[in-house]
Amino acid sequence: MIAVISDDFTGAAEIGGIALRNGFSVTIDTCVNANYDCDVLVIATNTRSLCKIEAQKQIKEVTEELLKLQPDFIYKKTDSLLRGKIGDELEVQLAVSGKKKVLLVPANPAMNRTIVDGIYYVNKIPLMESDFCGDEYETGTTSSVLDLIGVDYKAQSFSVSLGQKIPREGFIIGNTPTNEDLMGWANVIDDTMLPAGGASFFNAILRKIKKENTTAVKTMSFGKKALYVCGSNYEPSREVVRKAKQAGGTVLYMPENILCIGDCEEMIENWAGTIVEAIEKNDKVIIAIDTLKCDEVAAVSCKIKEILASVVKKVLGKVSLEELLIEGGATAYSIIEHLEYKKFYPEQELAQGVIRMKIDQKKEMYLTLKPGSYQWTESIWKF
Repeated sequence: MIAVISDDFTGAAEIGGIALRNGFSVTIDTCVNANYDCDVLVIATNTRSLCKIEAQKQIKEVTEELLKLQPDFIYKKTDSLLRGKIGDELEVQLAVSGKKKVLLVPANPAMNRTIVDGIYYVNKIPLMESDFCGDEYETGTTSSVLDLIGVDYKAQSFSVSLGQKIPREGFIIGNTPTNEDLMGWANVIDDTMLPAGGASFFNAILRKIKKENTTAVKTMSFGKKALYVCGSNYEPSREVVRKAKQAGGTVLYMPENILCIGDCEEMIENWAGTIVEAIEKNDKVIIAIDTLKCDEVAAVSCKIKEILASVVKKVLGKVSLEELLIEGGATAYSIIEHLEYKKFYPEQELAQGVIRMKIDQKKEMYLTLKPGSYQWTESIWKF
């Protein structure tokens, strides 16, 4: 069995889709249990949203528990744009695993996310000058991968190209200008290394393994009643929701003054009631964030996640859904925590990162996830 630790839920789902694509059976869990019957086990954490101490504590515990299962190897799934506590998490996992070095390949050339001479580019623009530069990065961070991995780890980090000598210890970050480089790095892995990076690097590793008995990917039709939750602040995602509303879709935005009220439970209850009525009438409903007042409120993103999770739980308590679609890893994790869903079985990779899964605790409903910075497949919007 291959084990994977992901730093967010949509990343875990994306890995599940990669496993399906390569003919491997896969289970996604939010904690490590004793018995699994799968080729690939993905543990979905929420460490990208945690502070350093909590993130390292969780990674240490998960790594220790996975090692007891004696997997063939453990892959550390990171954000492809190196957001989050990359160095902090890799440091503790490396120590627990007893490995000498990390081979980190986060790039995804197929999506124009490349690393050339130690600089991260998106659509040939340095990352920190692109549309993806946001408050997830520390102030003063440059587009150098040695900066992006964390200032505390620059002294032990190395930007290396294929064919160059690889240091015996530390964090080796692979230059990846092309898709072919991903397979090149997969062929470099040895027993002294902790492999880490994006879904594309994991795909190259699975292609190298070449599972003989592939599993046919299922084709399924969508159910009738569906709720789509857009928790992403990525502007192209919000624009898609606006266009859906203009085209006549049922879009219900979060009440704009909901953050201004100390106890917003009544407002959440009313919003949930409106959503339930809309689902019963129209079958398919989108909920999203538009304009919110009270800019002075602290920890806005955390409160938004909590409100979305709370309202989804109330809706599911009043109406039966066949499809729940969520955009944004932190939003998705908050929702599944509120709903107490823990184990998932990916069944369809609709597009890169767009994964439809069965839920162990609610078998009559499918869950479909997508990272905020990816695009929904056309089949979702046709549905």
